[in-house]
Amino acid sequence: MRCFQGERLRGRRPVGARRPAGTPVALLAAGLFLLAAGEARGVQSAALKEIRGQYEGLDLRLRVDLARMTGAKAPNVVGLDGIGHGREGAPILFGRMDRVYLERIVNDGANRVELTVYASREEANRLRASNIPQPSMSNPNLGQTLASFAQLSSTSVVLELKADKRDPDGQRREIETLLDRIFYLKSEPTVDELYDFVRQHPGLSIQRLRDLTGLDSATIRGLIEEKPAASPSPASP
Repeated sequence: MRCFQGERLRGRRPVGARRPAGTPVALLAAGLFLLAAGEARGVQSAALKEIRGQYEGLDLRLRVDLARMTGAKAPNVVGLDGIGHGREGAPILFGRMDRVYLERIVNDGANRVELTVYASREEANRLRASNIPQPSMSNPNLGQTLASFAQLSSTSVVLELKADKRDPDGQRREIETLLDRIFYLKSEPTVDELYDFVRQHPGLSIQRLRDLTGLDSATIRGLIEEKPAASPSPASP
């Protein structure tokens, strides 16, 4: 009889033993913490999804120069306060007025978005087919692949946002504003902008300037050869 009772009691908690206190509460708290940490890790997903749907995979004209990736720092950083480069004097990979391919837009932290820019869609497809890692500041093999990236027709741009994650509309508007500082997002350069570009780049060949601006050769030559306006003579006392 004792053996039978012992078999029935086997596996039961001893009389007077207490269930570990607070275990369900601790597990729930841990789950909520991990969930909150995951949500806070990146830019608001709805805002980024909308931006990606609008602009990812487009061929766009640049408003600014983009530097090549030459070190562990982001080569190009854009925020509402201005545009900077990871290293002073870094070589320019894509210049103002160049047409480039915006291959991807991804989260890079709680208030950062990273863009990957290629010379063209064809170049992006070719490199992707070669299984070469794309330039990314979060790439764990970054140090081993920088030399390779320096030879590729691609670079990255980091957008630093001020809008809070709890304001998805604000984040979306800010991302769009920063994109429009890098690219001619919904417009093309004005005639005055094209003329100024030619005047500022007299060292480029006529053919190159034609390709970049769409202006005819005669107009380009005239802009390069034009003399600066004479300064007005001082007024007589």
